[in-house]
Amino acid sequence: MSDRTLARRTAVKLYSKGKDISKDLSKYLLSLSFTDKEEDETDDISISLDDREGKWIKDWLNTKKAGGKRAFKGTEIHAMVVQKNPFTNGKDKVLDCGVFEIDSVNYTGPPDKLTIKATSIPYKAKLRQTKYNREWENTTLKNIAGKMAKRSGMKLMYLSGSNPKYKRREQKNMTDIAFLRRLCKRAGISLKVTSKTIVLFDAADFEKKQEVKKLKKGKGNILSYSFSTKTADTAYSSCHVIYTDPHKKKTIEATYTPKNANSDGQKLEIKQKVSSKAEALELAKKMLRSKNKGETTAEFTLVGDVDFVAGITVRVYGYGEFNGKYIVEQATHNITGGYKVQIKLRSCLEGY
Repeated sequence: MSDRTLARRTAVKLYSKGKDISKDLSKYLLSLSFTDKEEDETDDISISLDDREGKWIKDWLNTKKAGGKRAFKGTEIHAMVVQKNPFTNGKDKVLDCGVFEIDSVNYTGPPDKLTIKATSIPYKAKLRQTKYNREWENTTLKNIAGKMAKRSGMKLMYLSGSNPKYKRREQKNMTDIAFLRRLCKRAGISLKVTSKTIVLFDAADFEKKQEVKKLKKGKGNILSYSFSTKTADTAYSSCHVIYTDPHKKKTIEATYTPKNANSDGQKLEIKQKVSSKAEALELAKKMLRSKNKGETTAEFTLVGDVDFVAGITVRVYGYGEFNGKYIVEQATHNITGGYKVQIKLRSCLEGY
């Protein structure tokens, strides 16, 4: 809670090794940028500090551990953005950005400035550091993801209703995150890494959720906007999956066509191993969605609001043919004196 008599403002809360370092950093903090991504990439954070006094280059950046390694690498940072008294009722709004590990530090000048960049995948995690040659046999996507998470000291959150089975998959000279991303792409399942957690989910489930925000043309919170629509490799009317077992000489195939399909669209052809017609139909549905979801996109720059995070749905209106329901693919919160949030959206697909 804040004093309701004070003006609205935005504060940054930072914790390192469980200790609140917000006060120590406040007079040096130049900017903070937090990017929350819906899928395929990791969340990340960037913090810039004024170092004209030489405090950080001397007392922190120059510190080394045994073996000559920089002490800052792998250090955990827990960040929060707090909107104090936004509605003049004394109640605060908080965006918990999550836990990150420092990945790199840049020192520039003049004037001297230190920029810390951190990612939601731990610095020491084998998930992104080590390439493996291994075979996965008689297993599932969830089981593979679970073992990878455990090996990197992370958690797994499996939110997908489907769990593909594999008789055999080869991981050839690939990191775990690269291999897992490939499996997810082929299964039509979304992958996200946030706050030391691997999340696998169906984007369709998130798109069905009720809108939590409205974006209306002419409103003061909208600083800029842009829309884009395309048909190349996006506007398919149906998807056909086919697989012929080389040993049994048996062909399995299925075609998925959504109810609201564009009759002028092309058919997407997918040749991929499946074990049943039901599996082929489910894959066709997911592959069609994976392609078509990029047909209509938008970007907005807004007055800062911690409610805008990846995965929420919003209603856009006042923009003619671009009106409709969208899902936030990425939200970047920038605090540099003032507070702005940039969001990237895509139009929600209906019927599949």
